[in-house]
Amino acid sequence: MLVLFILAVIWAAVLLPPYLQNRSESRPADSISSFQRQLSVLERRAVVVNPSLQRSVPSGRSFASEVTPAMRFSRSEAKKRRRDVLFTLAGAAGITFLMALMLGGPVWGLQLMCDVLLAGYVVLLVQVQQRAMERDTKVRYLPNRSVRAEPALLLRRSGS
Repeated sequence: MLVLFILAVIWAAVLLPPYLQNRSESRPADSISSFQRQLSVLERRAVVVNPSLQRSVPSGRSFASEVTPAMRFSRSEAKKRRRDVLFTLAGAAGITFLMALMLGGPVWGLQLMCDVLLAGYVVLLVQVQQRAMERDTKVRYLPNRSVRAEPALLLRRSGS
């Protein structure tokens, strides 16, 4: 029982600070800044879903110029988060293995659960990597053509 309590304290020490930090960052002091933050998220999401919405905002900037650095930042954040979760699960599996060797008994069940979680997470990471590679090989972006030249070309081709 003492072992489970110690393990719970270790998990709380690892998981609680990032949770509290994210929670405090996500609650702005006033409703205006909250509204502006939510609006900017919607604007970025609209451009990602429909690139034709790349219009200029009153300040002269375009939505696309705001989205590109943010999207790169979120991908690197996601990669860092995945790496942190992987190392945490591997560390938990290693610690519980050592505890199971020393204490035996029901700690083996805890160690088995950590191993299953680690293996499942590795499988999910491999699937995400495979999907990303498949998307990179299948998706090709068309070059940006001028709008004026296209209708004339279309008329010439369909007229014959």
